[in-house]
Amino acid sequence: MDLHGQRERAVAVVTRRRARPVPLTVVVLAVLAGLLLPGSASGAASASASACAKSICEENEQTVYTNHASKGDGTRTPDIISTSENNAVVVWREGLRPGNRDMGYMRYSYTSDGGITWSRPKTLAQETDQWAWHYVILYKAGGTLYAYLGRTPIMDSTDPESDGDGINNNGLPINGTILKRSTDQGHTWQEIPLTVPDKRNLVFSGRPLKRQDGKYVMPYWSSGRENGTLISEDLQNWRLGGHIDGRPLTAGENQIGFFQGPSDAERPKDLLYMVARDAPAGAATSVSSDGGESWTDFIADTDLPSNNIARNYFTSDSSGQYLYIYNTGTTRDILNYKTKRRLGTWSTGKAFANGKSDTDQPDDDGEGWDNYPMADEYAPGKFWAVWEYDTTRIKVNKLDISDTP
Repeated sequence: MDLHGQRERAVAVVTRRRARPVPLTVVVLAVLAGLLLPGSASGAASASASACAKSICEENEQTVYTNHASKGDGTRTPDIISTSENNAVVVWREGLRPGNRDMGYMRYSYTSDGGITWSRPKTLAQETDQWAWHYVILYKAGGTLYAYLGRTPIMDSTDPESDGDGINNNGLPINGTILKRSTDQGHTWQEIPLTVPDKRNLVFSGRPLKRQDGKYVMPYWSSGRENGTLISEDLQNWRLGGHIDGRPLTAGENQIGFFQGPSDAERPKDLLYMVARDAPAGAATSVSSDGGESWTDFIADTDLPSNNIARNYFTSDSSGQYLYIYNTGTTRDILNYKTKRRLGTWSTGKAFANGKSDTDQPDDDGEGWDNYPMADEYAPGKFWAVWEYDTTRIKVNKLDISDTP
């Protein structure tokens, strides 16, 4: 997504064949084959898990959902949250109509058996004749799950890419944020009140952290490449914290973790580290020493590849180790990951996902894209991870960095 008025270079590729009609029989067969049956990796995953000694095994990839008939820019921008090794829920955006991108409706699916099977997709946020949805970010607090959703209008006569029909084609402006909550591990959701500051095109781009005083810190970015944090006591009422001008490095889609640097023994969870995608020099990084109330200016870290083409994933795990999942090169085709222990250096890049570009479906549109990764730690150093593949599939895998040097 691009909030500065310039679209990402590769996004236009997605729409080139979406307008082609798909026979109803194909859709029905896809539903029967891909949505109602156990995940394609069910047998192979369990069989190969013990034989695979790597942190992540391609053989264990599971396809949660497939849709070759989706309109707009396809099946995209997923997030995942877990309550245990066996229980997780995935949410993603489904495209609306040919010519649309960065907008749609939100669907979700959950597993209770470690990903062997996934529920039939349900609707988290439906589009209406007035509104569609731009993004979703998930968070877990105790046994409660939260889903923050960005809303965009169906009609927008000011859209510079409009074809004259007055219909919004680019998912902007983002003019509302909605919050839904689940108390049954993501199986059902209910809307609850939410208050956020008035920011133009406000996007929650990463998960909150709980700082030393028990308050929550949420990363956001908004128009003008403003990257900052919001502060809340209850996850429902948010105020402004500090922010940084990301324009010098074209920084955006920021995420936060706990800082690995010299720590204050009395306030270790007030030292935060922000990582944002930016130009090819390396990801933009910033430090806060007061729990997100203020931030240092961005600097580029050349150890963290970033080509400003899609969201990367950054977090610190429960031991303080950093995890960074990113697209390599200047395309969205390959995902790698890096780790960094306290007082250590960043590891070399390791393979995460690299799907084929010439798949067996004639209407695959994304040239084999693997991008928009997100992850969630279910046990120390062990993660559920999700990403979009080829704009037609939502994939998951488990990543274990608990024993990395």
